[in-house]
Amino acid sequence: MKKKLVILLSILFLWGCESVPTKTLKQHVTLLFFYIDTCSECKAFKKEAIPYLEKTFGDSLTIDQYDLDDDATAPIYDKVIDSLSDFDESLYGNGPFYAVEGYFAKLGYTSGDEEYLVEDIEKAVLHQELGQELGGLRFLYKES
Repeated sequence: MKKKLVILLSILFLWGCESVPTKTLKQHVTLLFFYIDTCSECKAFKKEAIPYLEKTFGDSLTIDQYDLDDDATAPIYDKVIDSLSDFDESLYGNGPFYAVEGYFAKLGYTSGDEEYLVEDIEKAVLHQELGQELGGLRFLYKES
């Protein structure tokens, strides 16, 4: 009886698991993720958003991670900041900060944002207007 119950529960559990849809972008995209080791939002992005993005986009998305406390990160971070329109300098060095290279950058993360991020990456590549869900503290590249 216990065996049947375990099998039934296993089947129900697996059936109820939500799978991440796989999508392929029409061109390869790079996401630059800047984090601070002690930042809880940064840790949540690493734990939730990065695996979700990797499963969703597979090889059509590369994610490069940079520690904002590492001096070697400064030139890369500064290059991104200099490429953005209307970046608020008072936000400099805060994390989590991610940039979808050539399209947009965003400061901050809330659990569940990864679904909106997927939509915005797809829209950006197609040169469509981005969604409003991630609009706060989002910055566009000067050339986009």
